[in-house]
Amino acid sequence: MEPRPGDECCIRRGNPAIKEGMTDEPAPTAAYYRQIAREIREYAQDAHLPEVRRDLLDLAERFDRMALYVEKRDPSRGRIPRPQGQPE
Repeated sequence: MEPRPGDECCIRRGNPAIKEGMTDEPAPTAAYYRQIAREIREYAQDAHLPEVRRDLLDLAERFDRMALYVEKRDPSRGRIPRPQGQPE
């Protein structure tokens, strides 16, 4: 799949661009989301406009919440556990 406009940031980070449909690639880890949150906070420190700083800090908070969500998943399977009685 050819990169789309805007995918450059993902490629620079060494992450494949989001693909359509499901893939066999491993899901990002909580550590990955926390690292992105830290980087966004660094950008926020350099922001001159209060609105931009606030937006970046809000975005960093969302990445922290994604990290918490990942941590709450079933660690032995690495994905959200299915309700009991549902097939794999």
